[in-house]
Amino acid sequence: MTETTAQITAETPAETGAGIPARPARGRPRSDRAHQAVVDAAGDVLMERGMAGFTMEAVATRARVSKATLYKWWPSRSAVAIDGFFARVRESVSVPETASTEQALLFQVDALRELFAHTACGPLMRSLAGQAQSDPDIGDALRERWLGPRRAVSERILRDGIAAGAIRADIDVAVTLDQLFGPLYYRLFFGHEPLTAELARQLVAQVMAAIRAPGTSD
Repeated sequence: MTETTAQITAETPAETGAGIPARPARGRPRSDRAHQAVVDAAGDVLMERGMAGFTMEAVATRARVSKATLYKWWPSRSAVAIDGFFARVRESVSVPETASTEQALLFQVDALRELFAHTACGPLMRSLAGQAQSDPDIGDALRERWLGPRRAVSERILRDGIAAGAIRADIDVAVTLDQLFGPLYYRLFFGHEPLTAELARQLVAQVMAAIRAPGTSD
């Protein structure tokens, strides 16, 4: 779903005179501030240029650190880009505890739709997904840090619905999740139709019609 800092240097005591201890630094350690500055800079560069224009030089310049510092903390360009992406798209995937199964699913589907349609996440996701075709590290990170947590929340909603008798027990949960969320990625990547709030409602209504337990209204 930020801070800037000066170039990081080796952490050594200041020379304040014989036998006089250096004044302790206040606030966050310099290395922490520099690390956060790099992550913030990576998010900025990624948002402005996409993966095609994302370079270590651009990130280092904006964060005011050396390229050597970047490679000390990240093994590759894609690793920095991924951290920059997740700094930009931190967003809760939780749902209201009082929501019904259908309401909870709609909350999840519409939140993702809104993220794709009206924030920088949409263009960034297109750029990263394209790069993932030739960079397996990006693909792995997107599956582990983006797709996995979100699917886990929605899977729990479905399994809770099954336990409560609202959802048929014989459904394929993985396929159901693909049916709910796949069309959002389809429209994001190809742009053939808009990502509207009505789409989210239709997706949930049609899937619920197929998986709802007999004799229930939710």
